[in-house]
Amino acid sequence: MSDTIEAASTGRASCRRCREKIEKGQLRFGERVPSTFGEGEQTLWYHLPCAAERLPAKLDAALAGFDGEVPEREALVSVIENGKENEKLALVQKVDRAPTARAHCQQCHEAIPKGELRVGVDRDQEGMMPTVSYLHLRCAATYLGEAGLKAKLERSAHGLPAEDQAALAAALGA
Repeated sequence: MSDTIEAASTGRASCRRCREKIEKGQLRFGERVPSTFGEGEQTLWYHLPCAAERLPAKLDAALAGFDGEVPEREALVSVIENGKENEKLALVQKVDRAPTARAHCQQCHEAIPKGELRVGVDRDQEGMMPTVSYLHLRCAATYLGEAGLKAKLERSAHGLPAEDQAALAAALGA
């Protein structure tokens, strides 16, 4: 069986990216992977926007073979194109304010001051537990590349308070 797009049958599955429930009847993307519990395969479920962020090439292939109506298809295709152009965008997990001054930037290796906006990136290394590392906002383009970065950071800041989102927009506009 290959990757698929389908309507959620029960509403019990959680998205592998954002960890939120996928509501019954909502379109979802299923990635087929080898089973971690034994022989065979298992399906990892994602909201379509989350799959576009994390697995753009796989979702693009699944969308090409999906005949049904997809809400906000144009927005998904835009995210997919940015992700295919710059594969490092899939590493971005979040934008937040540093709660302490202990984290160091993965690009310049300087400490990230407490209260400064920072970018959390996935450091999923083979054989190790996935972790999040951080970048200064100013170092993100050097580490991740320019292509599609501004839009990705704006989407990743959805949980920030309005004043922090305004600060992010100002920093990205410079």
